Amino acid sequence: MKLVPIQQVGSHIKAGAALPFGVRDAEGKLLLAKGQMVPSEQMREALLNRGVFVDLDELRDPSRRSADDGVGGEDFFARWEGLQTRLSVLLRAPEEALFLPRVRESAAQFISWAERFPDQLLFVVVQHDHSRHEVYGLVHLLHAAAFCALLSRRLGWTPERQRSLVGAALTMNLSIIDLQGRLASRGGKLAAPQRAAIDRHPDEAVAWLRNAGLDDADWLAAVAQHHEQPGGGGYPQGLAEPCEAAQLLRLVDIFLAKLASRGGRAAMGAPQAAKALYTGSDGHPFAALLVKEVGLYPPGTLVRLASGEIAVAVRRGATGQTPLVSAVMNRHGDALGSPVRRDTAQAEHAVTALVGVQALRVKLSANQLYDRRYEA
Repeated sequence: MKLVPIQQVGSHIKAGAALPFGVRDAEGKLLLAKGQMVPSEQMREALLNRGVFVDLDELRDPSRRSADDGVGGEDFFARWEGLQTRLSVLLRAPEEALFLPRVRESAAQFISWAERFPDQLLFVVVQHDHSRHEVYGLVHLLHAAAFCALLSRRLGWTPERQRSLVGAALTMNLSIIDLQGRLASRGGKLAAPQRAAIDRHPDEAVAWLRNAGLDDADWLAAVAQHHEQPGGGGYPQGLAEPCEAAQLLRLVDIFLAKLASRGGRAAMGAPQAAKALYTGSDGHPFAALLVKEVGLYPPGTLVRLASGEIAVAVRRGATGQTPLVSAVMNRHGDALGSPVRRDTAQAEHAVTALVGVQALRVKLSANQLYDRRYEA
């Protein structure tokens, strides 16, 4: 490792782009991982004015990854948990002075992950334990941000449009986060005050965002219109032509609601939820895009292989029917000592069926599933 002051490589850092290298302290400890977004020129200047360093060898060899670059997924999953903890506080305090900068920073993080860890993002959504109904409102926003980051990147939207959409996904339900958790816990028919709170939540979220200083018209429009439907019939204004970002956000919102169990209603699997969304939207292009992104066996899905093994999908393959999986149980139903990577494009490891979680006799470790030491 050859450390040089960050000022010497400042020309490689661009506002609105990902860091092309890790940022380290004088002892070489990683402070910011490669791929973190630099959201503004102010942030770029702040980095250059700090006494931090870059590994010159990493810059010379772009294929080289640092030990903390998340190759095995450990860095991603730890940071996902950390971000969830921070947002659980932040999104309940829109009156705080740093609310908006921190939401923007979080949105940039999701966009960076969509580029670097798309399969891990899908994994944490598909594998989420929805039995903890009380946190549904918060988790729903994180999952919406993840899908919006993935889909807007797939659409080739500009970085500015991506950030506006992901910001809207994180803030669309500011006034009903805890109400959603309570409703998910008990289910049943809404009481009149609850119905009224849901009906007005897009307008309330917009008001809170404006009070926080947001002047991003695309972000505000997506929040205001995320329950409007093309042709009318949505709420709160019954608009016939909601903006593109709002349409994408609405479909992501519906899809994720189908994934979640709630009082008396079972959850759908991701492929079934995507298919239902496509059918229910009359084949909307954004629904078709989501179906393609998810595939038949998205990361986190449990499957049985032709070998008899039970495996969990960890990466999407060349086609929607051929994911890369990690076998976790043998054909006799015994847990394997360590996960073994299988390519389902090979006949002996082809997927033969979906498997319910009740068949699983081993606790899944996300870090281990994405550790390259266990690839075949």
